[in-house]
Amino acid sequence: MATKAGLAKQLRSRGIPVPKDGKVADYQHRLDTWLPGKGYVVRLAKPSSRIGDLDHPIHLLKSKQDVYWLPNSEMAQQIVGTRLVFVLDRTTEPSKDTVIIDTPRVSDGSHNGADS
Repeated sequence: MATKAGLAKQLRSRGIPVPKDGKVADYQHRLDTWLPGKGYVVRLAKPSSRIGDLDHPIHLLKSKQDVYWLPNSEMAQQIVGTRLVFVLDRTTEPSKDTVIIDTPRVSDGSHNGADS
């Protein structure tokens, strides 16, 4: 079983921010789903309904008025790849006025959760 200290060391060695608070499962989730590098600060340019696949992670972004922060991950690359978002910035930590969209924790392929 992995320890928080061991997972934190692995996260730091990969250049992934270590959660300030969290459980071992949170650390492991980041290690499994986040990629090294800065996250994306994005805003919807066009409605996410243009993507018909309801399981696509673009549907986690609900409003064109909100600014979202996505960790560098496969999910973020899928969202940016749609070209339905404006990439406003790349940063390792979200600002206080952004809606944080973490990578989903479900393993069935659906994207139905967002942290804010």
